[in-house]
Amino acid sequence: MRLKLIACKVLTRELSYLCALSDNVVDITWMRQGYHDRPEQLPPILQKEIDAIESGEDPYTNPVVDTGAGGGVPDDYEAILLGYGLCSNAITGVFARKHRIVIPKAHDCITLFLGSKERYTKVFNDMPGCFWYTAGWIDHSDMYGEARTNRLRKYYADMDYDEDTIDFLIEELGGLKNYHANAYIKMPYLDKPRYTEVTKKAAEYLGWEYSELDGDMSLMEKMIAGDWNENDFLILEPGEMAVPSYDANVIKKVPAPGFSA
Repeated sequence: MRLKLIACKVLTRELSYLCALSDNVVDITWMRQGYHDRPEQLPPILQKEIDAIESGEDPYTNPVVDTGAGGGVPDDYEAILLGYGLCSNAITGVFARKHRIVIPKAHDCITLFLGSKERYTKVFNDMPGCFWYTAGWIDHSDMYGEARTNRLRKYYADMDYDEDTIDFLIEELGGLKNYHANAYIKMPYLDKPRYTEVTKKAAEYLGWEYSELDGDMSLMEKMIAGDWNENDFLILEPGEMAVPSYDANVIKKVPAPGFSA
């Protein structure tokens, strides 16, 4: 199969590895992690990318026939894969006009690192108040720790806030008050000691408990392989869109309003 994958950069190592091993041909567009900070921005950004792929105007995807004017006849993909979970409703309303869209039934990307929505639910119930670290998050995000705190302190100090106000902004608005522990998800084949060290140092600096879990790439592997079973994936046909299901399935599909092919 020829597949198009649109994914968050925090999944770069795992998805690149799986795509390299796959018999399928997978064309990848990576999206920056920072969109997670304002998840309401992500649906229109993803939709714009899907629309560009289907029209042959996407600058990251090779068209089958190049018109020479920045567009062309789009590549013939059997499906568009989204390397995202629900992610604070970040995929709500996404739909396609021509292709199937395959979305993992995942609360967020941590579900993808843990291997299933069922394991995600169990781990989060067992470990409340835990902030999750992975290689991709460390590579592509400003994670909680001494370096981030120092950057925030300088930023607020340059704005002439006093120390008490700076402490409040970092603790309250920065989200630190919501956590008392962190955990490093160690992915098979791709782990490096420096990621464990970063997570442990952050825990020590912040006074958090440190834990380590083995990751599981099986959900991502199924997505790349085309094993889109109903329990793990939502498949949108043209004219259907994704919305939260507010149950164990995480997401469901409904007709896209005003759809026209």
